Amino acid sequence: MTFIIAIQLNDSILVTADNKKVVLKETGEVQFDTSKSTKIHLWDQGIITGTGEIHVVTRSIEFFKKEADSDIEKLPQCLDISRRIRELEIGKGYFQVENTRLLCSCYYEHGAQLYKIERFEPSEPYELIPIKPMDITVWMFNPNIDAISVDLQNLYIDLKDYAEFYNQEKWINYYINRIAPIYQKQSQVDSLMSQSFDIFFQTKDEYVFGHLPNTQNTALEFKDISINSGAI
Repeated sequence: MTFIIAIQLNDSILVTADNKKVVLKETGEVQFDTSKSTKIHLWDQGIITGTGEIHVVTRSIEFFKKEADSDIEKLPQCLDISRRIRELEIGKGYFQVENTRLLCSCYYEHGAQLYKIERFEPSEPYELIPIKPMDITVWMFNPNIDAISVDLQNLYIDLKDYAEFYNQEKWINYYINRIAPIYQKQSQVDSLMSQSFDIFFQTKDEYVFGHLPNTQNTALEFKDISINSGAI
């Protein structure tokens, strides 16, 4: 499973995902991988990530890029096919497989847009749902958010568009220092996630993709992030 925070602003987006890899074996056993896993995947227009069973997520992305010509409208179909294949391999009835969902971003004229690909009942088809501006989406396995409820509320109250900051560095510093404590605290009560995380920022014409070990005890700065940036 994956712990994801996704923020849709008016002119930009940011997405974070933890780095713990959990694999559902054919026997039904849940296996932990000690290596760092990058769960945010780049594509031509932004990123794709997901929560649930890792094989379902990664195959969905492969189908999207190789078979669906990176057509965002076909992502729901890619997820459906990937889930069906995984059920043929290990059988039906696994929560992680049935509840796998995707999150993707793409740019547009005035900024960047986030979409959820999910279904609300097993009998329903997957839908491509745009996330509304100034909204936060949190996906997690452990429903207990007592440790981070105040942090999430403050994050929501403090949402600011990219345009409100003097430069990119101040924008990034603002958000990483509000999000890092959430990962530190929740990882103490959820064994299926890590305190380290990857983070992706996207505006209408550029992106920053970085990693935070999140072991610090002081305020973070832009220079503390291992980054990859560019134009989309």
